[in-house]
Amino acid sequence: LFFHCYHEVLNQERHKTSKFMQSFLASYGVNVPFVSLLSSQDCQVISSVLQRDGDVAKRLELWGLTNILEENISTLLFGVRKCTRLTVFQVPDAGLHRPNVMACISSTLRCNSHTLEELDFSWNKTMGDKGLELLSSDFKQLKKLKAFDIFCMGLTSRSGNTLADVLHNLPALTSINLSKNKIGSSGLEIITPALQQCKQLKLLDLTYIGLDKEVHPVLPTLLSGLPQLQRLSLGDNHIGDRGFEQLAPVLQQCSQLRYLDLSRCGLTSDGHSMPLLVTVLLCLPRLEVLTLNCNPVGDKGLEQLSPVLEQCSQLTRLSLWGIGLKSPWSMLIISRLLRQLTSLKILILACNDCGGSIFDEALCAAVKAHPSLELVVLPKSIRQDEVTELRRFAEDPTSTLKYII
Repeated sequence: LFFHCYHEVLNQERHKTSKFMQSFLASYGVNVPFVSLLSSQDCQVISSVLQRDGDVAKRLELWGLTNILEENISTLLFGVRKCTRLTVFQVPDAGLHRPNVMACISSTLRCNSHTLEELDFSWNKTMGDKGLELLSSDFKQLKKLKAFDIFCMGLTSRSGNTLADVLHNLPALTSINLSKNKIGSSGLEIITPALQQCKQLKLLDLTYIGLDKEVHPVLPTLLSGLPQLQRLSLGDNHIGDRGFEQLAPVLQQCSQLRYLDLSRCGLTSDGHSMPLLVTVLLCLPRLEVLTLNCNPVGDKGLEQLSPVLEQCSQLTRLSLWGIGLKSPWSMLIISRLLRQLTSLKILILACNDCGGSIFDEALCAAVKAHPSLELVVLPKSIRQDEVTELRRFAEDPTSTLKYII
């Protein structure tokens, strides 16, 4: 609607309107979240605006090019080529398997090779290994690129050499999201030297990349060369207790970590994972977010972790979704944690069966007394009267607590 209004008044006050649009595009860029819903006229209007004033836009976000009609896509992408000063380029779910889309994206990358700092190609699972190879020469020219998001792009271990070649040419990289690409242990081994050369890398997301028990020597090798990491996601990889034994000493060296996700990594309280995790957490004084979802550590594991968790004074989010808590005593442990973790804002306890006892009241009292808690996701078995009381408490405008689930 905004672009339509601009297009309508342009002929009446061309100079003033064009000046306004240039100022708008320079400040906010172009964000089209539902490209697939655009009509032919919508695409024509947006293309006209970009052809006229797109050279000042610094952000371009086009969501859902996959489902756009073929007759509209050329019209829209012709205007996109005029955006030559982009610092942020996001094209999730763009249907990059189509030649005309690929050609336009390639052209846009080349035109902005000296300015681009953020690139989002997530959800382009049809792109695959072949698509990465076709665009690799364009990626390698992005010398100022800081954030590279290729989540769920259909990559496999065959992309290892291509991806390594690309990463070797991105010296300014501070963030890379490789999650949901089945590169596996062999692919990770190939790109490890290239990742270690990214000395400014702060965020590394390796969620669900197909790591298994055979990858354990590779992962510690990679992390040993990245002590500067601040955010690390290893979720949905079968690391297991044995693998964590090899990984823990390296994690202890990552003292800058603020975010650590170990969801669904197969950690239990039967092996040495919990004592090792205690040792790791003692070496992470800046940790703000800890996610242990769906690791069957149980009540025993929580009891082992609780003393060191109480010392994580910077923790703002603690997620213990589905970790197998069953004993009512776990509610007392969590209540004690809440009294110590005064910076905590989000606590997630869903899919645990430790509620439904007299200790529910202790937990709810700790929640209400907490100075900064904003969101609590409670165990499903907790007594309904306590949930009702907490929701009433959250409605108080003076309370920091906003959401009870």
